[in-house]
Amino acid sequence: MKTTKGHHIPDIFEHLDYRRWLLEAFEALQEQDPAVTHRSFSELCGYKSSGAIALITSGRRSLSKAAARRVAKALGLDAGRARHLTHLVAFEEADGFEERAKLLRKMQAAQRFAQAWGDTLDVYTFYSDWTLPVLREVVSLDDFVEDAEAIAARVHARMTPKQVRGGLERLVELGYLARGDDGRLRPAQKIISTPSELRSEVLKQHQREMMRLASEALDTQARDVRDMRVTTVAISRRQADRIKALLTELQKEVLAVVEEDDPIEAVYQLNTQWFALTEPPDPDDAYDPTPEAEGEALDDERSEEDEL
Repeated sequence: MKTTKGHHIPDIFEHLDYRRWLLEAFEALQEQDPAVTHRSFSELCGYKSSGAIALITSGRRSLSKAAARRVAKALGLDAGRARHLTHLVAFEEADGFEERAKLLRKMQAAQRFAQAWGDTLDVYTFYSDWTLPVLREVVSLDDFVEDAEAIAARVHARMTPKQVRGGLERLVELGYLARGDDGRLRPAQKIISTPSELRSEVLKQHQREMMRLASEALDTQARDVRDMRVTTVAISRRQADRIKALLTELQKEVLAVVEEDDPIEAVYQLNTQWFALTEPPDPDDAYDPTPEAEGEALDDERSEEDEL
């Protein structure tokens, strides 16, 4: 295999994950020519190792900038698409949210990419600043008045009038808020969903900010307006999966309550954290994640719970 001319390669502008694009490119070549193998494709891309591409697409190895240029040349990408590939590689390796946001802005300069991902990138912008989701909910309050000073004073977390004014303008630009015929701001839609392509990265940043606000609330809010609990348990991996599923159901139930037709009087934040404090004896042991019977009790559970 010495050339890809005449072969159809998936458009990289339709991707945010270079590994997925590379896998789809390999599969497209293989579908058009069954003789294509991981070995021949790896060699085409300038690798001596026959399994290099398989390691990259599986996430066990990364593309370097030099390797990205070789792949772009091997697959016949034009200059704009080759540049986008290098941006995607840099995006994955970027250290921190701000650097990734800067790379996304660079990628948006390509019209084809901006057309394909405009709505998704708006969600990224929305969650990149913790004040935007908060302000969107503040607008839903029955007694909401568009007064930046009053809004800033009402929000427990520190927010300046300038941030309020800028945030409301940005929410209108992004389409999360709209003005009615009476000129009053309103949420454009009741529930926001996060596209899966950006969910992990964007929500990690948002969750960090919300957990920071939760930590501050321990000292700034009375117990009658907050609820903080800490539970430490020794359990099996199967039980851990069951509890994680319960937390998912809890969130769904909370959203169902939110949708009830009640007066909207305050904005609250619900955070749940469920994470391991130790490794199992052998993380590589075979494990069947099939949930146990719904009503089965948690055996041999030892727990310590404190309400803060």
